[in-house]
Amino acid sequence: MITLSTGFGNGIIAILLILLIFCKKYIFKAIAIINKVILPSLIEKDLSKLRVYEKLIFGYRYWVTKNSL
Repeated sequence: MITLSTGFGNGIIAILLILLIFCKKYIFKAIAIINKVILPSLIEKDLSKLRVYEKLIFGYRYWVTKNSL
């Protein structure tokens, strides 16, 4: 268990870590919904002709989608 040496909040950190482990799928679903609204859709573009930053966005969206399923 990872704890901070601040002297308080160790119980809260432990609870958050447990919730993060068990609720990982729901957290990624929420992130996927936010990404759908904020980030551009790259579905109509040719993947071989993407710029570097577009490849990063595509990879990030793929990672979030994979973890949310």
